[in-house]
Amino acid sequence: MDKIKKRNSRKKQSFPASALVSLLCLALAVGLVAALAALLDKQKTVDELIRQNYQLMEELEKEREEESLFGKEMDGSLEDGEGAQAGEPEGSQTQDMDEERAEGEEGLTDEASKEETPKEETTKEEPTAPPVLESLSGLAPGTVIREEQLDFSNLEKYFMSWEIEAGDNLYQRINGKSYRDNPYVPLSTLRYVKLPHYNFNGEIQVGELVVNQDILEDVKDIFMELFQAKYQIQSMYLIDNYWTGDPDTTDTASIDVNNTSAFCYREITGGGRLSNHAYGRAIDLNPQQNPYVSYSTGQPKWFHSNADAYIARDTGLPHVITHEDLAYKLFKEHGFSWGGDWNNPKDYQHFDKNNR
Repeated sequence: MDKIKKRNSRKKQSFPASALVSLLCLALAVGLVAALAALLDKQKTVDELIRQNYQLMEELEKEREEESLFGKEMDGSLEDGEGAQAGEPEGSQTQDMDEERAEGEEGLTDEASKEETPKEETTKEEPTAPPVLESLSGLAPGTVIREEQLDFSNLEKYFMSWEIEAGDNLYQRINGKSYRDNPYVPLSTLRYVKLPHYNFNGEIQVGELVVNQDILEDVKDIFMELFQAKYQIQSMYLIDNYWTGDPDTTDTASIDVNNTSAFCYREITGGGRLSNHAYGRAIDLNPQQNPYVSYSTGQPKWFHSNADAYIARDTGLPHVITHEDLAYKLFKEHGFSWGGDWNNPKDYQHFDKNNR
């Protein structure tokens, strides 16, 4: 009996626990449902508030538009004046006022006062051409300029010259280099020349020379005719641009880059007396294609390797000076002698005029 009572007592203890779990689950479910329902109610309330807010905003915006329109109408009525009538075509009042003002202006007709100013048409801006140069002043040697920048009907104004005075910029540039104080060549006999020429790329380039005043006009005329014929000169800088410390190696440095030059106070090649370059009476033109060649041994000898292709003078290569070349003809016409006509050596680049 005791065993039966113990079993019965165990059964009574397990039943309330499971029932309690079921009740808790049921209560939780009911609570969740209630919470969800409350949440839905709040969501509806929020949606209603949002809708009302939008409606209020629309009404406020409409009121603002009406106020703005009313303000514009008031402004228009004030501008038109008290005599403005409703229903008149837009702008009729201002037109009447314009006509009244026009009638009061002396010398204007009624017909002219009624004309409307034509609207300006918007056009695409065309690239503006560079201005035509009045001179080469201010342009550095070597500057490339376009053909439309030059007045070809007045080319002489681009062939410019200046005296060189002690202490000025030109003097500072050449003093102690191509020029030095000496008893034979006074500074007053030299002139600085700036001129245009065509380079080997067919571009117009600013060039410069220093020459003796005695050949100044000859030089201007010759190089202007060469320019008109588009005769090509690779470069034309003062020899001072290549100064090495002495005139002989400086002359070599200038020739190495095929530079055309004139004045340099130095002796002739081999020494013994002053060169015509020292007096500013000689010009070396395109020296690479027109080298200095010695035939003292019976075979041609030359110093500059860049002239290898130009020792034979009948190759037909460009920029080679022969008796048929324009430069030869022009220098000859102006009384210059050509180094290509010497017996030995041959200095094909060299033109000089000795007026001493």
